[in-house]
Amino acid sequence: MRISEICKCRQISIIDVATPLIIPSFSSRGFPEVKNIYELTKDYITDISLISAYDIYYYLQSVEDIYASNVIFIDSGGYETKSIQSSVNSDDVYALRDNDNIHTWSRELQKNVIDNLQPLSQLVLINYDDFNNYEPTLKQVELAKYFFQTYPDYASNFLYKPETPESPIINIDSLLEHVHHLTSFSVLGITEKELGNSILERCRNILKIRSTLNEQDIQIPIHILGCLDPFLIISYFLCGADIFDGLAWLRYAFVEGLTLYPSTAALMQADWHYTDKERDEIYSIKNLESLSSLSHAMHRFCRTRLIQ
Repeated sequence: MRISEICKCRQISIIDVATPLIIPSFSSRGFPEVKNIYELTKDYITDISLISAYDIYYYLQSVEDIYASNVIFIDSGGYETKSIQSSVNSDDVYALRDNDNIHTWSRELQKNVIDNLQPLSQLVLINYDDFNNYEPTLKQVELAKYFFQTYPDYASNFLYKPETPESPIINIDSLLEHVHHLTSFSVLGITEKELGNSILERCRNILKIRSTLNEQDIQIPIHILGCLDPFLIISYFLCGADIFDGLAWLRYAFVEGLTLYPSTAALMQADWHYTDKERDEIYSIKNLESLSSLSHAMHRFCRTRLIQ
């Protein structure tokens, strides 16, 4: 398959927004001060952001203030309810929240949040992510369709999950078999860790999905959730993914394409005189600027096929 068929601008139906998109995410999981972070950085996220329905419901995110971006992805809230101990993930070294503070969450509470949203931004909804229940592919599609039909004015992001608790990875064969059902949705979402057990496997699976979609003339964007490392973004983009989000911009420092600990970046760039708080705030804003530059470069590549 030619690069021009893999890397191209695709539209998110309903809201008619063009990809590729790089989305800074906000979450209370690991960042209990998420409201303050949002207030500090909202002037730098005017294009797009991702916010959790869980955080909105429990006022961990200011409800009146979430519309700073033109486009907002409303995450299902499942991530915020996931116990830190149950996730063997290197990112969790920064997850500081006490698990005793995890609140009850359900489809009904997610619906309560969405029912009270205002059309002040273009919204993309992500279907409910239930970590305790596993369903076959067609059942997942069915549940998502039922959920999204209530909100026809919002774009739909179908989050596809593993089918059984025995496998932490999506059933790629089942997804490809039923790929024609994806025309019901605006976006196909898959978390990075559930795409495969290695970077190579994830790249291969993204390419398989994009190839099958192209064979059936389905130009739905693919959203890789939990991926905001610049090098990984480029790798997955070149395999056919279109949308990327994550919290790495709050955890690390992006320096010349590399993802570093903020303390390492401070030593490299002679920023050692800043307090830890000042340093983290400065690198968060610098990271947003880096991601914006990368997004523009990806759009330019889709148009010209030139690397500049």
